[in-house]
Amino acid sequence: MDKDEELISAVGALLSDPRTDPGICVETVGQAARAVGLLEEGLRSGPGVFRLMAEGGQKGAETLSSDRLQVLSEMVQNADDMGASQVRFIWRPEELLIAHDGRGVRLADILLLGLPWLSGKTSDAEATGRFGIGLATLRALATTWEVHCHPFHVRFADLSMQPVEALQVPERLVGPEWTVFRIPLAPGVLPASNLFAWFETWNDSSLLFLRNVREVEAVQDFLDEESTDDETPSVTLRLSWAEIGRQKLSVDGVEAVVRIREARATGGALWRVYDTQVAPRDASTRRHKAVGASMPIAVALPLDGPETGSVHAGLPVTELKVATRVHAQFDPVVSREGFAASRWNEELVPLVADLWAAAALDVLCNGEPSAWHLIPLPSPSDPSPPARLQDSIRAALVDRSRTWLAPRLSLPCSDGTVKSLSELAVEESRLSDVLDDEDIARLAGLPDTFPRPARDGAGRWRDVLTDWRGNGAADLAAEVGVRDALNSLDNTEYDVAQTIRLTAVAIEGRLDFLLRSRPCVITADGRRLQPMAVDVAFAEHQDAGPRGTGPLDALDVVVDLHPAYVRESEWPSRVLDWLGAQGCLVRRDDTAAVLRRIDQMGRAGRRIGGDAGCGIEQLVALQRALGEVSKKVRERLGAGIGQAVLLDGYAYESDGNEQPCRVLPAHAYLPQTLETADGDRFAVAAGKTPGIRWVHRSYARALLSQAECGLSRTGFLRLLGVSDTPRLKEPPPGLATKKYATDSRIGLARDCGPSPSARTSALRRMGAQFTLDDRISPDLDAVVQHIVAEQNSEERRRRTAALLQTLGRPGMITSSEHTKVQVADAYRGWNVHGQTSALWVWRLREVAWLEDTSGNLLPPRQVHLCTRDARALYGQDDPGYLHPAIQEAVANRTDVLAALGTNGNPDIPQLMKRLKELRKRTTTSGPVDDSEAVSQPILERASRTEFLVG
Repeated sequence: MDKDEELISAVGALLSDPRTDPGICVETVGQAARAVGLLEEGLRSGPGVFRLMAEGGQKGAETLSSDRLQVLSEMVQNADDMGASQVRFIWRPEELLIAHDGRGVRLADILLLGLPWLSGKTSDAEATGRFGIGLATLRALATTWEVHCHPFHVRFADLSMQPVEALQVPERLVGPEWTVFRIPLAPGVLPASNLFAWFETWNDSSLLFLRNVREVEAVQDFLDEESTDDETPSVTLRLSWAEIGRQKLSVDGVEAVVRIREARATGGALWRVYDTQVAPRDASTRRHKAVGASMPIAVALPLDGPETGSVHAGLPVTELKVATRVHAQFDPVVSREGFAASRWNEELVPLVADLWAAAALDVLCNGEPSAWHLIPLPSPSDPSPPARLQDSIRAALVDRSRTWLAPRLSLPCSDGTVKSLSELAVEESRLSDVLDDEDIARLAGLPDTFPRPARDGAGRWRDVLTDWRGNGAADLAAEVGVRDALNSLDNTEYDVAQTIRLTAVAIEGRLDFLLRSRPCVITADGRRLQPMAVDVAFAEHQDAGPRGTGPLDALDVVVDLHPAYVRESEWPSRVLDWLGAQGCLVRRDDTAAVLRRIDQMGRAGRRIGGDAGCGIEQLVALQRALGEVSKKVRERLGAGIGQAVLLDGYAYESDGNEQPCRVLPAHAYLPQTLETADGDRFAVAAGKTPGIRWVHRSYARALLSQAECGLSRTGFLRLLGVSDTPRLKEPPPGLATKKYATDSRIGLARDCGPSPSARTSALRRMGAQFTLDDRISPDLDAVVQHIVAEQNSEERRRRTAALLQTLGRPGMITSSEHTKVQVADAYRGWNVHGQTSALWVWRLREVAWLEDTSGNLLPPRQVHLCTRDARALYGQDDPGYLHPAIQEAVANRTDVLAALGTNGNPDIPQLMKRLKELRKRTTTSGPVDDSEAVSQPILERASRTEFLVG
């Protein structure tokens, strides 16, 4: 058989099975051209259906990836599979050359290069390629391309292939044995800036897991000699490798021999790479790829600081939100923009995690004890459960760091010993510059302190230990906290300067609550006092002088501080600023400061005058002082000052008799003599409801007018907390409530005692068990029940109208802030399902307290407003109209009635239904006259709708 017959036979064999060995070595350019011609002839003479299928596959490759330069990645990956150590991209204005120094092109490769979805690598477990579609993605740049590798010089155009002349490339760019791909570029298809910008998204570490490629370069070359002096941008990706050694590390429960190397990037970044071979799981299969007797697993850890992590299948495929790069024989999707959801990939995750944990332990124990950037921390954005491969890997690394790494980690200490984490004391960050190592260890009761060399500058070591401690990893001791250190302040002999410094640390960390019961403030006479002692206010030492006549002087609460509290020093200045912010540091002539101190007295449960209450002179002084300060200041302080005041008041007993009492403003209401609103309000609605406390009427005469002090009597009392509307309160703890430690919201059960059946049913329909931050109003409930029990019908209607007017006040039923609450179920926290009305609103809606025209008491939802449209709908029937006396009195408060569920004007469907019923009736005298009354509102609403639409 001559050479030509051998070629014909070899080409025939390839056309029958592209994966077969053609059994011939093409040596000359002429033989190569003849072989290409035979392949072209064979493809053209083959069945048309197969050609159409191939054409469709080729066209689909154009949009296979969202990255139109995906072919560049494919070229690098293919070069690595071909054993190349160098890959070079050469941009010219009219073409892009891609060259590598790997194994050359053989006859069997030509057919695989030209047709999509044919791969010669499916049986090669080590090679990355598998789909045979990679090179077809270059159709995003051009439909014609060439390959040049002696003796083959071939142009591919769609499914056609033709021999071409050899490509001449300067030896400074391409070696004589290199393989060169040429992609012609139409004008504007790929500007040089786009090419180099794409390479900027890579870095040297992208090459970490390639088997052969050590350098990738992108250069710009001008064929025009006049352009050779132009600046030529270039991008070079290169790694310099150094062998470190080998260790036996546990992977999948087996001691594996792991090779350890270090790779230095051109920018200086240093990576430690751990790679090994492990046996695949017996039942696992790869997609479109052979499974070898062993498979590679590798991780690369950045030693110098945080670097971008990624998941590789040779080259990086997806980002990994960990400062780690990992590699295994993962199954990618065809576009290589992600990974397949496969059992094979799932089973690789724990293997990668095992190797990563062993590698991280090696780095922290034996190389870089401060490399805490390697340890991932959980994030609220982590999907649960993880859906993508990269998320599964991240979750596995977080788990391994807690359950495997933390218990095994030991660090070198200053005394030359190595101690486990459970033996090392850690202080809160606020104490790092306050306590020395010995104090930290002593306070923790442990042998040593976490070594200073193991503490990275970013403080991530502390975040990692916090995460591990919170998850019970390594039996870590609690941090030495400010609370522990502040125990020293109980010692009255403790150094003054150290006392001030520790106090400042607690203040800086917003832990002032730890100081309130500590004698941490030192006075000029050497006393150690608690800063929040309500009977003491402090003055700076330089402010000591003749006593003034301020309100605090009458209480004898101002004392001078120790001379060590000087503004010029950082720590004392911080303490002084805090004392001032707390209202503990005052000037005797500063009215606002005095008021702030009284505010603190009230919030601490101390009262002016004690149980005897506040005399009228003291009340007048407070009213005058509050009138002098700005509205903003007094509104901020009024509630606290009100807690320091007991007022004269009265309440009614069940028999209607009035009894005097002392009452806090926050528990009292304004009597009618002190109400400023016109008409009947809450005092009229409440009448003599037992148990409701009112401030005494005498304050209408004894307190100052607004003209006298800038603050009216009523305004003063309201400022202190006296209310003129029913108070809305949180449900008491015993009322079927629930609370989570990590959530401030309080849940009220749907089946709680006061819950009307309608509320319970509404929550059940919504799949909710609780309402959150609900409100009740015992006073409002009592008033409603008292109105219901009122025997005098005229008085009952007056009180009902007064209560409806009260409910229309700001903050009551027309305000969504107080009427709507969230509903939720309680499965591992609150899971919100929507909104419903607050409990106090439900109770108002369900109690029969609104009177109809017949004198019957009905729930608001059963009552109808008597309107023209309602009369048109119901005709002579009375559906339960609101009593006319009440409706007239609250004509301006239909919004309140609507919020209670009272029926207002019927809607158009109701009116239309009524109209149809009327028109069906017939009498001997013609149609029923009521139809005109019904049709009139329909026409009016229709005309309004038409106007609005127009």
